[in-house]
Amino acid sequence: MAGVGSAWSFWKTLKEVSPNVIEEEAEAPFRLALTGEAGQTARLRDVLLTAKATPGERLNADEHLTVLADPPDAETAKLFAFILYAGDAGETIGARGPNSVPVVGLPDDVAAGMIAQRPDLAVALARRFPLFRVPASNRLINDTARVNANFALLSALPGVIPVVGVLLPASSVADTLLLTKNQIMLIMRLAAAHGQKPGYTRQIKELLGTIASALGWRTLARELVGFVPAGIGAALKGTIAYSGTFALGRAALWYYQTGRVPSPREIREIYKNKMGDAKKEVAALRQEKK
Repeated sequence: MAGVGSAWSFWKTLKEVSPNVIEEEAEAPFRLALTGEAGQTARLRDVLLTAKATPGERLNADEHLTVLADPPDAETAKLFAFILYAGDAGETIGARGPNSVPVVGLPDDVAAGMIAQRPDLAVALARRFPLFRVPASNRLINDTARVNANFALLSALPGVIPVVGVLLPASSVADTLLLTKNQIMLIMRLAAAHGQKPGYTRQIKELLGTIASALGWRTLARELVGFVPAGIGAALKGTIAYSGTFALGRAALWYYQTGRVPSPREIREIYKNKMGDAKKEVAALRQEKK
């Protein structure tokens, strides 16, 4: 009967996680303006696409780009999510208008700044332009880890933890993974950000199975709800929720960037290395609630 319950929870959770919502995020309309001389705008285009862009991505890039010889006036600027130009050293985003972006320094830093200004476009920008994939993924992972840690802290009852039972159909009925809906959505968002279908695919099943094996979620969950005092338990819940979500997200990013599912040892290493930061994040969250 345990297997039946896990299966029911699995399908119930997937019904609540609609890939259509994530697909809408990935297909959110936007345009970027590239301003300057022909050589400059061509280089800006190359920066956005990077060497990793597929032929299809290069072909479709112009659907989201407008090339302008001169900076647009204030009214025209409102038509664009961002206006990129080859800026001067020391210039920052917004130096020449609210959505102006000087492309100076490391491109990854520029992309991270743009994502910070428009997090609502993180998935859409990343799907179209490879430059945004790592910065957008990092933002999604950190935000989800923080949300899950906060949710864990708010779980006041000893038996309540922010997880649901999920059956992995790719393995035996007994192989289950405790996974939040937010974590499922995170993996699907990372898939969409890398140009893939944001559904419960074979690759995602494989990834979840490896993470379940690496982190022993069931054991962690039992420890959380049964063997720690209430006050300490809240902090521990938050720390494990943050570290676990972060490790899951980084494992998924690793897969989408390289095509290889990280080994259980590698996933455990990510989890272990993040524990210190997780404790600081949880301490900050608890301080905010005082």
